[in-house]
Amino acid sequence: MSPSGRKMGERRQQRGPPVGKSLLLPGRRGSPRGRPGGGGGGGAGAQRSLLGLFVHVWLWAASGSSAQLFNLSLSVDEGLPPDTLVGDIRAGLPAAQQQEGSGFFLSEDSDDSPLLDDFHVHPDTGIIRTARRLDRERRDHYSFVAATLLGAVVQVEIRVNDVNDHSPRFPRDSLQLDVSELTPPGTAFRLPGAHDPDAGLFSTQGYTLVQPSNLLQDPEGPFFQLRYGTPGLPPSPLLPGSSSPLEPLDLVLLRRLDREAAAAHELQIEAWDGGRPRRTGRLRVELRVVDENDNPPVFEQGEYRAAVRENAPPGSEVCRVLATDRDLGPNGHVRYSIRARQVPGASGGGGPLGDAAYFAVEELSGVVRVLRPLDREAQAWHQLVVEARDGGAEPEVATVRVSVAVLDVNDNPPAIHLLFLTEGGAASVSEGAQPGDYVARISVSDADGEPEKEEEATGQFGVGLGGGSISLSLEGGEGAFALRPGGPPGVFFLCVEGPLDRESRDLYELRLVATDAGSPPLSTEETLLLRVADLNDHPPLFSQEHYWASVSEAAAPGTAVVWVSATDADEGGTDHASLRYTLIQLSAAPCNPDALPTAECGPSFTIDPKSAVISTIRTLDREVQEAVELRVVAQDLGEPPLSATCLVSITLDDVNDNEPIFQRQVYNATLEEHAPIGHCFLQVKASDADAGLYGFVEYSIYDGFQSYEASQAFWIDPHDGRICVSKDIDRERDPAIYDLLVKAKDGGGLSAQAFVRVELEDVNDNHPMFNPSTYVTSISAQTQPGTEIISVLATDRDSGIYGTVAYELVPGDLSSLFTIDSTTGIIYLTSTLSHLESTTLLLMVCARDGGGLTAVINADVTIHILQTVLAPAEFERPKYTFSIYEDVPEDSPVGTVKASEPLNSSEPIFYRISSGNLDGKFSIHPWLGTIRTRKPLDHETQPMAVLTVQAQLGSSPACSSTEVNITVIDVNDNHPVFLSAAEEIRIPQTTPPGTALYRARAEDRDSGPNGFIRYAIASQHPSLFAVDRGLGVLYLNASPGGDVPQKHVLTLMAEDLGVPPRASLLVLTVVVEKQEQSPSLTFEHLVYQAEVSESLPPRTQVLQARARRLGPQRSASEPMYSLEPSASAAFGIRPHTGWIYLRRQLDYESTQTYNFRVFAWIPEDRLLQNVSTSVIVHVLDENDNSPTFLHDVLFLKVEESPVPQGVIGRITAIDADSGKNGQLLYFLLSDGKFFRMNPNTGELLSWVALDHEHQVHHEMAVLVTDCGSPPRNATMAVYVSVTDINDNRPFFPQYIHGKELHIKVLEGQPVNMLVTTVFAKDLDEGNNAEIIYSVSSARHVPLKGRHHLRSSLAKTLNLNLIHSLDLPPDLRKTWRTEEHIKLHVGDSITKSRPWKTSGYTTQFLQQMNFKDKIKRWMAGIHRLKK
Repeated sequence: MSPSGRKMGERRQQRGPPVGKSLLLPGRRGSPRGRPGGGGGGGAGAQRSLLGLFVHVWLWAASGSSAQLFNLSLSVDEGLPPDTLVGDIRAGLPAAQQQEGSGFFLSEDSDDSPLLDDFHVHPDTGIIRTARRLDRERRDHYSFVAATLLGAVVQVEIRVNDVNDHSPRFPRDSLQLDVSELTPPGTAFRLPGAHDPDAGLFSTQGYTLVQPSNLLQDPEGPFFQLRYGTPGLPPSPLLPGSSSPLEPLDLVLLRRLDREAAAAHELQIEAWDGGRPRRTGRLRVELRVVDENDNPPVFEQGEYRAAVRENAPPGSEVCRVLATDRDLGPNGHVRYSIRARQVPGASGGGGPLGDAAYFAVEELSGVVRVLRPLDREAQAWHQLVVEARDGGAEPEVATVRVSVAVLDVNDNPPAIHLLFLTEGGAASVSEGAQPGDYVARISVSDADGEPEKEEEATGQFGVGLGGGSISLSLEGGEGAFALRPGGPPGVFFLCVEGPLDRESRDLYELRLVATDAGSPPLSTEETLLLRVADLNDHPPLFSQEHYWASVSEAAAPGTAVVWVSATDADEGGTDHASLRYTLIQLSAAPCNPDALPTAECGPSFTIDPKSAVISTIRTLDREVQEAVELRVVAQDLGEPPLSATCLVSITLDDVNDNEPIFQRQVYNATLEEHAPIGHCFLQVKASDADAGLYGFVEYSIYDGFQSYEASQAFWIDPHDGRICVSKDIDRERDPAIYDLLVKAKDGGGLSAQAFVRVELEDVNDNHPMFNPSTYVTSISAQTQPGTEIISVLATDRDSGIYGTVAYELVPGDLSSLFTIDSTTGIIYLTSTLSHLESTTLLLMVCARDGGGLTAVINADVTIHILQTVLAPAEFERPKYTFSIYEDVPEDSPVGTVKASEPLNSSEPIFYRISSGNLDGKFSIHPWLGTIRTRKPLDHETQPMAVLTVQAQLGSSPACSSTEVNITVIDVNDNHPVFLSAAEEIRIPQTTPPGTALYRARAEDRDSGPNGFIRYAIASQHPSLFAVDRGLGVLYLNASPGGDVPQKHVLTLMAEDLGVPPRASLLVLTVVVEKQEQSPSLTFEHLVYQAEVSESLPPRTQVLQARARRLGPQRSASEPMYSLEPSASAAFGIRPHTGWIYLRRQLDYESTQTYNFRVFAWIPEDRLLQNVSTSVIVHVLDENDNSPTFLHDVLFLKVEESPVPQGVIGRITAIDADSGKNGQLLYFLLSDGKFFRMNPNTGELLSWVALDHEHQVHHEMAVLVTDCGSPPRNATMAVYVSVTDINDNRPFFPQYIHGKELHIKVLEGQPVNMLVTTVFAKDLDEGNNAEIIYSVSSARHVPLKGRHHLRSSLAKTLNLNLIHSLDLPPDLRKTWRTEEHIKLHVGDSITKSRPWKTSGYTTQFLQQMNFKDKIKRWMAGIHRLKK
């Protein structure tokens, strides 16, 4: 085999001929190609050979032989010269057959196979050689089958190995790209990939961006990099036409291009394969940078400066600006313009112009020229902003500042500026001025510049005003005035040169002339009129030295009293002759600032400072001061001022202006009931500061603080104010407190009122009284000492100590066994009763009050003494929440609770409401758990109910509970309700539109939208009235007008927002009256409302009621304010300001709302009707009351039970506060194992089964707390006694239950001989534990602790147990059960049941008084039934 050929697989042998192959006969021996080499003549020979092969194979198969198949894999590199040895077919045969000289028959895979074109196969030796150079890229695999004459078949596979004979090659040699210089970094440009026909590592493996060797290294890094796929394909050759795994090939921009720096980039992309050496191919990429407008124009200078004379004509060149742009084409073409900067206010025709209005710039050349005439005096320099803009689509703009200085020419005359140095800056001089005194400062200036500074002006932005070359001269004045230089150039002073006399000459005319040094010179003249001012040298003079006047004390503030006058001889119309008047009060009225407001302690009179009219400044009071002495001072306004004085005496005339004043506003008195008629117990006193008839006071008395009905129980002496009894008064029959109104009226009709509260003192005139007077109860003989037996109650109509009842037991036969609580009337057992036989005890209770009176009839108390483990069900939810509308009918379902029984139980579950159902409004089905209503519901009374439901499993003592919250949903079932059905108000005809006239108030007990009220006018005069829908305030919408009186009947409707809505109507009559007198007042608000905490201290200001005038009238006096008498006890008002303040601390628990009226009037219009407004003060509750229990200690009794009993009692506490401050919650502080507390209702619940034998007494503490902040609380003790029931059977401790008792007795024993002794125990108490023994045989033999035989016994003794049931000791019901030699024992409680009952008989114990006791016992039962 040729070294170039190599074996690629193992030989494999199989039976039978090759499948799917066509066999070819070999050619002539020695043929180079192993088959006929020519043309078509070989076809017949091949067919004959094939026929012979078929015959041979058929004979071979018929002989029973099977064909053998072997595999031979060969490989050869491409590109080797022809006749290269590839391999030997015999290498695929077994060694034994390789030596056989038979030839081979060949068969190719398909008819178009080029095998015989590319290879020479020797038909005899099987040697395979190449017929020509192979090309793997043309064909990489050959396959054929060779068969021997012996039937062996060889499958030959020839694979052509690749060699690196191709270089990567791009589709084209060069590529041109146009890229904008604004292209962002990261942009990728797609390049065509290179193709290499070789496969595997010899194909294209990567690309490289070749940098030119002569290119300098850029410190900022390259502009581009290549990005392509990764080589990683398996070594198998690529299929023809498939894309390279390195594609796509992208050229990525790394940083921004700059056309101005580099207009083009030439890149070399090299592709390389994986051969050794590797082959490469290159692509030249020419990248042209497209220009963008990214460079703005740049000026040659940062700022341009130029100068131009102010007389330069328009069009004169000022300067030239130049800017360049690095961009190409239109992007680099620069045009110039001046940026217009408008001066504020210059948009109109007459406003100042901006700098840009005086110059223009040529668009292409940049030459700046004068556009309009300049004026240096108006503006000495100009600042322009020149813009350079390129021609890009989005042009770039650059600006530069051009400063232009305007050079001066002599075109302005000098200016004269005067500044008078006299007081006030007037053109005057005092006649008292001395020579040398300055009169005025004169400065001259010229808007033109100085010639010597003209050259400097071209180099600076502004030119100062000239004045050093200007001359000034003074003409006129006749030597009275002269000019003097003032130091700086151009400054002069006008000074007094000679004496001045206003009386001889009061006016001088002076002329000032200023001339500049220009060529030709310009001059200015100014005339000055200088007045000589007068001196204040004459004082004022009054026409009289003493004035007299009188005024009524009822005069309103502002009333004129007297006029005084004075004159001044100085120059009229000047301050020297202008007078001002002031008052000095010589006699002051006595004043107490603590008792009177500050305004009351001030002066009473004032004087007009100009007219000298003296008038009142406040209300006068002759009773305080009868006469006033005043001093009037008249003073001129000169400097220094001169003054004069005169005296004024004013006498006050008296009027009836004082109301009677009580010494006390509120009187409190006490009076014993049944005081004799005519007894005087209190004297009120009122005084009037007026004299004569006006000071005479008469008294009257009325019943009630707000009533004017004469009192029936009392009368008052009209002259001295003594209050006396007019009829017999019984405190228990009549009111305990009388509120009286006492009125004091003077001779002028003015009145005052005071309040008298008379509290009746109780006398002990009533005996205690029992109700009822007879009490019956039953107790067990085993009742423990300390147990509460019964409670009796007696009441006394008296109060205080006389109404306090104390109880005591009347001594009797067995009264020592009991005691009674003297305060509560509870009878307790003090000793055991087990030693007593069945009996009835009679006790008598006496009641005595604090005054020693006892009850006329004592209470009779009759006491009958009687001898006598599964798991709980679990609720599905620990808490249920239901809601139901308040208008549902009775027996409506609310919801269903459900509990589940344990898995090992089949007992039924029973439900019950154990707590929270105080009024019995709900019921629950005992075994379905459905809660239903039993009574009508009312959201307004109880919006929510919290129930505790218990579930009990059969007769199990254990139970579970759950909480059920039931929300009662409000429905619109209440109408809005007005306080009254009709109202009438009166308003004056002059009432202005917009005035609030009336406030309608309605209340709706519903909540939410159902209780929200909107007001409307159902019928009214068109557009005359309007109502605020939310507040209900009625406003006057237009002036009433027309004739008066007028009457308007309105129907106000209050409607809630329920669905459907409910409404109520109010008929309001508005009467419009004629206003006879004016001015009138009105309050700012129809109703004032305020909320005041009850904790605020006295004198705290609450609100301010303010009244204002109606109409255009003006008056110096302000309104005065007062309160109606009913409010004076709690509130006061400042008479001048209207501030309402507290007189005392309020108490919410006594009064929650105060309604009163405030009156206002003008003192000068005192006879007019007062105006009033309503004030509503809501007292806010504070948490100032602690909860209080109704009992200090509570004793409860409960029978023991195998199951929890639910509610066993209710704890009740009260709190005087309201809202959250009065909302109470109850908690148990101890014994939470057996009991629980409903925090909302105070119900005490038995939570687990109580067992008397386990614990008899329970003591616990209960805490009640309110929800205020901070909360207040209280505690109390609760004692629970567990009473016994017959729940334990008697048992024989010495014998095992169910075993027989065998007794052996020798026959012939005497009667009454002791046989044996037995005893039994019972864990119960009292009658329940009393054991009666009995034995029965043929004859019944009762036993008392021991067994006796009363006759001879047989060998076998049958004992029968008599089992006693619960009946009183006088009557017992027994069951008889027969058992063989078994002992049983019975107790005496009816709740016991016999263990085995075959029948029962009723036996009555034989006693001496048996019939009598039966009768008494039956009578007691009859009474109990009643």
